[in-house]
Amino acid sequence: MPLTAKQNNPNEPVSMWTEKDRLRGYSEPTAVVIFRTTGCSWYNFSSCSMCGYFNDISPNVSIENLKKQIDSLTSFIGDIKVLKVFTSGSFLDPKEFPIEARDYFIQQLQGKVEKVLVESRTEYITLGNLSSFSNNGIDTRVAIGLETANDDIMKNIINKGSTFKKYVNAAKVVSQLSMELRTYLIFKPLFLSEKKSINDVLESIKLVSTLTDDVSINPMNIQRNTLVEKYWKKGLYRPPRLWSIARLLLESQNDECEVISYPTGGNSMRGAHNDVPDKKLLELIYSSSLSQDFRELQDYYNNTDRGNYDIQIELEDRMPVQHEATSMKNRLISSVQTV
Repeated sequence: MPLTAKQNNPNEPVSMWTEKDRLRGYSEPTAVVIFRTTGCSWYNFSSCSMCGYFNDISPNVSIENLKKQIDSLTSFIGDIKVLKVFTSGSFLDPKEFPIEARDYFIQQLQGKVEKVLVESRTEYITLGNLSSFSNNGIDTRVAIGLETANDDIMKNIINKGSTFKKYVNAAKVVSQLSMELRTYLIFKPLFLSEKKSINDVLESIKLVSTLTDDVSINPMNIQRNTLVEKYWKKGLYRPPRLWSIARLLLESQNDECEVISYPTGGNSMRGAHNDVPDKKLLELIYSSSLSQDFRELQDYYNNTDRGNYDIQIELEDRMPVQHEATSMKNRLISSVQTV
């Protein structure tokens, strides 16, 4: 779907908003920006199966355009002291976000924010590439989309174009510079049942817990124009259930790192949802992630009727694809009506 002129404005970020996060060990207001760039280098070569961030790129973004986007950000953040930075690829990729623009970003934010999170693929996390963040007066947390510690899943299901070894090496670079690390894990990628994905996330957390400050479990949300969306529209993929996210948070508590989850699109058909919308459960997933106090979530999980949840994920695990019952039903009804 082509972008409109307004959506494709190279002088404005894709989006800016505020939310709560705990990058300094407690819940506090956090500004979030998605810079509009020329796009992810891996997308230009191949792309991940679930990523739709290419929908927000602009092919002609210049350094001057990026500086204007940074100016918009500095006007937006006001008194907020914590900032999370995203692009359609990697903020540390000098081709996507040139060093001149990155230096301008650091210069403009000095004295305004005290903590920043920047996201990057592993290949750009080097001592030389991160040196500009080392002594700028802003504490930095680097975020890596590992997605899974299982190289087979990473290569053949997610198509990440990376390996667990590359992640480990990048984590060591971050540690060497006395920076912090956030690790993203995808929950329920295409072609992997919910049951198998639960096991994969729990195993991945064990493998990264001594290397990262926190792990963010990212349940699949259906992004436009992706392979996942194509399967979902045909009723051949179902996003994960909120019960499973609660289970992951409760079973992954450890003393090595914090584990959080902020489900994008929770309770919507394109995001994590139970068969019956559960506003309370979604709120508890957010609040317990922010507070790292899981007692209320544990009580709700133990004392609420989970219906056929256990049966559903067992049955799904025996199927070749993860059917979305509602979409499949609508597709069958549509087929009958057109006969």
